[in-house]
Amino acid sequence: MAKRPFDFWAFYPEVTPWPKSLGHIQARCLALQKPRIAVHHGIWRELLTAISRNSVESHYDSTRKWYFPSAVSKATHDEWTIRQILVHLGLFSDIGSLRVEVTDFHAQQGIVLTDVEITSFYSPRPDGVAFDDENNKHCVLLEFTRPMDSVSSSPEGDWAERKELEKNARYRMHIYFINYLSTLHGRPWNCTQVNFTAGARGSLKQTQFQDRSASSELRTPKPEK
Repeated sequence: MAKRPFDFWAFYPEVTPWPKSLGHIQARCLALQKPRIAVHHGIWRELLTAISRNSVESHYDSTRKWYFPSAVSKATHDEWTIRQILVHLGLFSDIGSLRVEVTDFHAQQGIVLTDVEITSFYSPRPDGVAFDDENNKHCVLLEFTRPMDSVSSSPEGDWAERKELEKNARYRMHIYFINYLSTLHGRPWNCTQVNFTAGARGSLKQTQFQDRSASSELRTPKPEK
């Protein structure tokens, strides 16, 4: 009979597993990919629904100020592509005109895109999006991420700060494009981004988490004591 391998963590549950092992489980193990995605989406749907429910500001006609198309229910959510967001903002009439706008926008910055790169530019899907369609014309891209929170600090900051920089870099050009294009067409929108970061091992920078929502006028639920 084969000898059963020694389970270290069963005998020493208080010991934190090695960061590399946790990183493999949380980000790289192919066998756990679907459960990992399901957990991520489940947490995000719960948070997104709570943000939508708590953002109760209204316009003068009593209509809700914020519209959350991504917050379908606690069981499902809808991730809009950049293209769908541009359609909602009324910034292009057909796909041909959008491709021209994307090409011209990058050309002004000395960047030449291939056909594939043009399509890739308007295909990303932020985790969520919120709109204030009335007076303020505010569009907020919402991102939720669960990085490994056992990594030590570096010149770029700790695990949360590094992930913040990474998320901002991902959509920086898209936000610039939306603000540029809306102004160009005389329908200026203020597009911004809000990131919500929770560590894979349960860490949460509560002040930073709540400040992210307050800075955009969105409202996260108050933490339970």
